[in-house]
Amino acid sequence: MQTWMYILLNVAVAAFVGGITNHFAIKMLFHPREEIRIRGRKLPFTPGLIPKRKEEIAESLGKVVSDYLVTSEGLQEMIRKPQFRSKAEDTVSQKLKALTESELTLNDIALKIWSPEEWQQLKDRAVRKVQSVAASRAAAIWSEYGLEDKPIKDLVPGWSEEKRKRWSEAAADAVLKELGDTLLSSDGQRLLKEMASAMMDKAGGFLGTMAAIFVDEDKLVQKLTPMLIGQLEGEKVRQTIVSVVSGKLEQYGEMTFGSAVQTVAGEPALAFITSKIEHSIPWSAWVERLESIRLADLIQPRLPAIEAALPDMVGKGLRVLEDAIPTAMKAVNLPSLVQEQVQKFPVERLEEVILSVSGREFRAITWLGVLLGGMIGLFQSMITLLWR
Repeated sequence: MQTWMYILLNVAVAAFVGGITNHFAIKMLFHPREEIRIRGRKLPFTPGLIPKRKEEIAESLGKVVSDYLVTSEGLQEMIRKPQFRSKAEDTVSQKLKALTESELTLNDIALKIWSPEEWQQLKDRAVRKVQSVAASRAAAIWSEYGLEDKPIKDLVPGWSEEKRKRWSEAAADAVLKELGDTLLSSDGQRLLKEMASAMMDKAGGFLGTMAAIFVDEDKLVQKLTPMLIGQLEGEKVRQTIVSVVSGKLEQYGEMTFGSAVQTVAGEPALAFITSKIEHSIPWSAWVERLESIRLADLIQPRLPAIEAALPDMVGKGLRVLEDAIPTAMKAVNLPSLVQEQVQKFPVERLEEVILSVSGREFRAITWLGVLLGGMIGLFQSMITLLWR
């Protein structure tokens, strides 16, 4: 064989061996994916390196990510950067402006987070909680201020004899005016006519008979009305009503608030008040009205004030987030999380990801094996020729 052909053949064979060796070495990182057994004996180098060491790789990645890549200090430092704060402000501002043009209601937002059944259960729990808290707060205030044994006059601001007289006069004027208006109305005139007729019927005997014959009820009412109105406008009637109202106010002023409520309600005052708070206030209707409010209606009128306060709110929110990061990182247990995710990651998909990133480098390694093999073949040929 001629020398140049001998050298060329050695170089070609060595280059082929070097290239194919590197190629299979790279393939053996991922293949075979399962161990191969022949007659009960495991074939060496099966499964491939990455499938075989997947759990160890996952554990190492978890430690690397938690210890060096995603750390509490690193996240806190990122949050402190002005660029991050500026980006957060811009994002919140854009979201607010988008919401001002939205037709979404609070109910629509809630249904994006919970199912209709879950949302209804949350509303029911919220109503029960508000009822309970309101009743408990009312009972606490009742006990704290001693309302059960406190006289009503101590609860009314500015209670005094002068004011009681003024209130009595106002009440008397209101009552007399209402009586006068009622007497002059059609219903009042009909009532007076019925009263006159009843009086004549009850008179009986000769006087009753004469009254029934000669007395015209309509004319009698017309004559009685001005007389009654005059009496109502008289100072004597007014003072009588003022005196009665003032006496009642004085009597009720000495009555304790608890006994007054119990007299009106017919049950212990505190039980009546808490029952009314829990069952009479339309909490459910208020919640339904609240959830039908559009976000745009809530945000639009307050948008200038919100935008003015936005930097401060975002700053406080980021500080809260920064303080919560260490606790959150411990709760998340990042090493275990990364390890679990890597273990779940299919080897096929992992191969695709690595090859998509490093495929060019792997091909370069294969061609480097060809080059090195060729150089070794050339060197081997030269040594062989020199030793002949």
